[in-house]
Amino acid sequence: MRKIVSASRLAVFALCALSLAGWPAHGQGKIKKPALVRQGMVQDWSHRHVVYPRGGSLRTLMILQHDPRAMQSWQAASRANWHRPFKGRNFKKSGFHRDWSISLGAGGTAPAMYPAKYNFDVNATPSCTNDFIVYPVNAAGGASQPNLVGFNNLYSGTVPSNGICNRAPVASVDDGVSATTMWSYNINGGTVATSPALSLDGTKVAFVETVGGVAHFHVLAWKSGDGVGSNLQTVTGPVTIDGTLLHPFATNAPVAGSGTASDLTLGSAADTLSSPFVDYYNDLAYIGNDTGTLYRVKDVFCFTLACSGGTTPAPSLDTTWGGSGALATGCAGKLSGPVVDGVTGNIFVGCADGKLYGFTSAGVALASSPVTVGDGTAKGGIVDPPMLDVTNGFVYVVSGSSPSSGPAVLVQVKESNLTVTSTATLGKGNVFNLHAPSFNDAYFSSGTSSNWLLYEWAYDSGGTQIELYAAAFDGSRNM
Repeated sequence: MRKIVSASRLAVFALCALSLAGWPAHGQGKIKKPALVRQGMVQDWSHRHVVYPRGGSLRTLMILQHDPRAMQSWQAASRANWHRPFKGRNFKKSGFHRDWSISLGAGGTAPAMYPAKYNFDVNATPSCTNDFIVYPVNAAGGASQPNLVGFNNLYSGTVPSNGICNRAPVASVDDGVSATTMWSYNINGGTVATSPALSLDGTKVAFVETVGGVAHFHVLAWKSGDGVGSNLQTVTGPVTIDGTLLHPFATNAPVAGSGTASDLTLGSAADTLSSPFVDYYNDLAYIGNDTGTLYRVKDVFCFTLACSGGTTPAPSLDTTWGGSGALATGCAGKLSGPVVDGVTGNIFVGCADGKLYGFTSAGVALASSPVTVGDGTAKGGIVDPPMLDVTNGFVYVVSGSSPSSGPAVLVQVKESNLTVTSTATLGKGNVFNLHAPSFNDAYFSSGTSSNWLLYEWAYDSGGTQIELYAAAFDGSRNM
């Protein structure tokens, strides 16, 4: 029997151990209250697709202490628990409302993609200056069109009350109640159709830009004020970095705050759906393209000792992956964003052919890879990154049309070898592509798996209306 240990209890145990180690001997004097260390937090697309429920084996939880996403996930959950003492009290709730709106020019963030947010210090009051959000722009960059923009003064607005970042308005400069442009860039003149990723300290942004039908992996070390015009609510004066003599790319790792960017060409195909996934511990990034190739890039943010203590190279393809840094998955279509298990190192990626692919960190296909989920038609591919439960060792994936034009499906497989444990049929298929499902709160907080639910939208069996489905779990955590 596997002993289940709560991640929150593990954190408390570690805290107690550290406290005892620092307990003064008799006569040493009073204990000084330690100052809180600044702790930043990244929130990007990967934090939704890789999850860490708070109950698991002790071995898994110990290993996950080296996974920054796991630590941030548990910290976020703990902060949410601070509100539990107020459970049962009636608070007046306001509906959804728009705090502010700033045009990104001729394009916006592509459907099913996400911005990336950085919190400068989760132990302090939210910072108007240092907390920021990065938006990718799915429009070709140019002299008056950015393809990557950062904003600060995020907590501005007037509904239902004044935001903490509201300022005195200045005519034609700052309306005082909206976010402000922190920086604006046109990187290489292409489109940024996928979601960006941030370094753990927020000083660098990794993203994929496609120009001329070819994907490029960039790391930008943004500089506050770059591309900011006289009006703080406009983004249309971006700084251009395009590899020309006047606007060169960095040949070494971009230095934080320098306003420079690196450039790495990824084969000869575009990237429509595959956002970069950063393995922070190993400083690696995984990116797919539209012809089924999965790339691995090393020295992404150059924070490992091997990189920062040496020649600080710019990001480059990791030739230990697929022989050249490029791995042929077996699919000839568009890959989704990949996800990586921080315990096993296994990598998972979906494809437009309706199959889920899994590989070891050495690039070897897992035993049951690929798994056929959809039928590979226009509505039967896998268009969103898989959902990976690292703690319990499951991968979840959906498709809008199962084989032989069957119903929409939600599939659960084992992380270790991609063996299918369960398939839930959701309703009429071949109507629209399905996007990633969502777990209920009990999935993260309850050790009783019969309380778990996994939600997904799909048509009813007759194809007349959209319904919300909930997949339940048995006592063995099988869906």
